[in-house]
Amino acid sequence: MNVPSSARRRTVCGPFAVACGLVLFASTAYAHLGSTKYLRVDVQSAGAEVVVEVESIDASMELRLGSEPDERALVARSALIKRWLVSGVEILVDEEACEATPGELTFVDRDRGRYARLPIQYACSATPNTLRDATVFPDDAQHEAIVSLRGEEVASRILRRGRQSLALDAPGGLLATVRDFIVEGALHFALGYDHVLFILALILNAGFRARRDGFRAALKSTAWIVTAFTVGHSVTLVLAALGIVVLPSGPVEALIALSIVLVALINLVKPEAHAPRGWVAILFGLIHGFGFSSVLMDLGLPRDHTVAALLAFNIGIEVAQLAFVALVLIPIAWAARSSHYRNVVVRGGSLLIAVMGTLWLVERVF
Repeated sequence: MNVPSSARRRTVCGPFAVACGLVLFASTAYAHLGSTKYLRVDVQSAGAEVVVEVESIDASMELRLGSEPDERALVARSALIKRWLVSGVEILVDEEACEATPGELTFVDRDRGRYARLPIQYACSATPNTLRDATVFPDDAQHEAIVSLRGEEVASRILRRGRQSLALDAPGGLLATVRDFIVEGALHFALGYDHVLFILALILNAGFRARRDGFRAALKSTAWIVTAFTVGHSVTLVLAALGIVVLPSGPVEALIALSIVLVALINLVKPEAHAPRGWVAILFGLIHGFGFSSVLMDLGLPRDHTVAALLAFNIGIEVAQLAFVALVLIPIAWAARSSHYRNVVVRGGSLLIAVMGTLWLVERVF
């Protein structure tokens, strides 16, 4: 049966629009997780001490000094930075804000770059039970605040826009650990646009298999590719999270961007090539695993539930990957019915992905 040309055009628009949307959305955000703030919280009987570390660029943008931080200018405006952080980071007792007294502002180096560090002492009427953070989030939708709660064992949580409060007396335990790390794993993949675009580049040509052998065969081969990627990133994720093999984030992020470009170029040169993609997924998965491990290294693994936390984080990543594949594979298979699929979806989408990967690569190298 002949398909009208207008219908064929609509057929190819779905996956191509997905690729365009991902690339355009990713281009407006930081390549991985946006800016990161660190909060180290030590709860006391009638107060708390919080050490805040915020990226220098965030402080510079808040003071309207531009995106290239001038540390001397920031030091000269340390009173404004203190006021900003004290007003945004609150410690509360039953919704009653504790009195905050800032300490000395200093600057420190982290793997992600230069940070402004400010200790803040909070005096409360009783033992505080809530932390609330309103800094940076209004200006950076991808901002994360990694909170380390000090006690008998360090427990860490991540705050994101829309979830900017934390109960300081929240119960722990195995179930809470598994739940939290599954969520963090899923979010780490979903918000890691470079990982998402890499998977999309790997499966963008799955429509050829669907057209030749049927949707079930395409689903099976795509599942193998995703599983191969999981095997690769799981190995290095565990090695990095346990501190056995740790690589600096800069080169890792650049290699992740390069992996996106290379897979997209394979699609452009040989759009129907499929056989080696599982091995490509394993190879580049090893690199992506070091990227996935960054959040685990920031959070720290709970001493009593290390294995459970690692498994839960991997499960969260896998669930998010499979959900993404399920989202895009059906329209890809449908688009493959059109004669425009090769050039519009596979090559056109891969060109957009290659451009985005190249921009990330240049940004991360220089």
